[in-house]
Amino acid sequence: MRNRYLKILGLKPNAEEKQIKSAYRKLAKLYHPDVNNDPNSHQLFIKINEAYAKLINDDLVDEIPHYKEEFQKKHNRPISEEEFNKRMEWARNYAKVKSIKEERIVRISFIQIRKSFMYRFSKIVSIVSVSLATILLFDYAILKPTPSICTIKNRNFDPTNNMLNLVIQTPASGDVKFSLDQMDPNYHNFSIKRPLYFYTTPIFREKIGINNGQGEDLMVFNYKSFYVAFYFYAIALFMPFITLFSRGPNLIYILSVYFNTYLSLIIMFIFLLTLIFN
Repeated sequence: MRNRYLKILGLKPNAEEKQIKSAYRKLAKLYHPDVNNDPNSHQLFIKINEAYAKLINDDLVDEIPHYKEEFQKKHNRPISEEEFNKRMEWARNYAKVKSIKEERIVRISFIQIRKSFMYRFSKIVSIVSVSLATILLFDYAILKPTPSICTIKNRNFDPTNNMLNLVIQTPASGDVKFSLDQMDPNYHNFSIKRPLYFYTTPIFREKIGINNGQGEDLMVFNYKSFYVAFYFYAIALFMPFITLFSRGPNLIYILSVYFNTYLSLIIMFIFLLTLIFN
């Protein structure tokens, strides 16, 4: 929010109070309706005062630049201090009213969500999504894969992608396709002339790699596995944490309910299709 107001004043995120006041004086003088004939100057002037009111929590009247000369040139009469202060007070009050309206809109949206099916639906989707992400995390990154001996049935090299494609025979799973990247750091330890072992995850039974029995730390990754997109799934499916743990009527919660809920549904559907057809 602070960065938005700083942007209105044309300042960087690390701007200090002195720079804020200086920028405000310059812009308020430039866009004051009494000295600027642009029809949009009135709205810009309000935005500038709103930004300043949010960034500097003090009495705006003390920091408002003087427009007596400009006003007198345009209207052929001097502007009184009382009239000038009224104009600035109106701008400050407008900023406060606008802020209150924004807060009310957020609160109303929050209440509407709580009363609609979306509240329970988003919670269910979030719990399922986070649970799936946790299972994937344990299956791929925490629990150890199981090695099984195998033999090569067929092989071919794809020079376009620099990939070695294998069809291996396994005692329990039959023929399984592997795709190995020759740029894999463990590839130089791999030899098809020695006994081969493939590695299976404990939960989804996914074939994630192959080597000559040196252990999972030295296995060559199988790019036919859906775990090639592990980080994508993990990040996307963990995002509903925001929905579950954001409290109260705030904009983050409202956006998360809609965005993260539908995003998680799409990701879970893609994962399900991958799991079925892989």
